[in-house]
Amino acid sequence: MALTLVASAARISSGNSGALANCKPERFSGGEFALNITAAATVAGDTLNVYVQHSMDGGTTWDDFVSFTQALGNGGAKNFMAGWTAVATAPAAMHAATDATLAAGSVNQGPNGDVWRIKWVIAGASPSFTFAVYFQANPAKDP
Repeated sequence: MALTLVASAARISSGNSGALANCKPERFSGGEFALNITAAATVAGDTLNVYVQHSMDGGTTWDDFVSFTQALGNGGAKNFMAGWTAVATAPAAMHAATDATLAAGSVNQGPNGDVWRIKWVIAGASPSFTFAVYFQANPAKDP
């Protein structure tokens, strides 16, 4: 069953879900994130960027690990999916924490902290986007 990380609502400005504590990524091997946009502004210059972030220090420093494809105001209803695995198959490059700067359409695979949040950045002349974010976990594999 998918978890609702951000309930569907119309939004006209940037914001975030607040800390989603105790996500306990050790309980699953990864999963699928979904961004469901049911209504978009009507101007092409209006944009929506949505990030899934984690924190290793209880919410002081945030780091993007999913950056959905950017939605345009004239794009209409869209569904974007992002597959994520909690176990990296190859060593990941070191990086500075990215707070709403991970390239659109990117996923950083591998382990992360157990405090998550969803952050959205809305820009444009008269933006309005109605969207929700969901997560479907894959159970952890027994050793």
